[in-house]
Amino acid sequence: MAYEIVILDRAQEEINSAFEYYAEISIAVLKSFDEQLEQVYQRLETNPFSQSRYKNLRTLPFKTFPYITFFTVDENEKTVYIYSVFNTSQNPEKYPKG
Repeated sequence: MAYEIVILDRAQEEINSAFEYYAEISIAVLKSFDEQLEQVYQRLETNPFSQSRYKNLRTLPFKTFPYITFFTVDENEKTVYIYSVFNTSQNPEKYPKG
């Protein structure tokens, strides 16, 4: 059974900022970012447990873009909660606390 994905406010704001940034660079780059974001969602829907941990959050990096997804998994609800889509160029002290 696939897990439901819930994108929390902070993560959605970070995704929106990334879209705006890459749209200014080029439509091709924006499309590539969007495709990698979809790949992250697909991996989390099918197997959210194969990823590494940071404190009480799990992490999943993008394949080529400098982003890492922070999330938790609720096994009872079969839901993945995405807390952050963090740009790794930022200071790691800004990682979400979860």
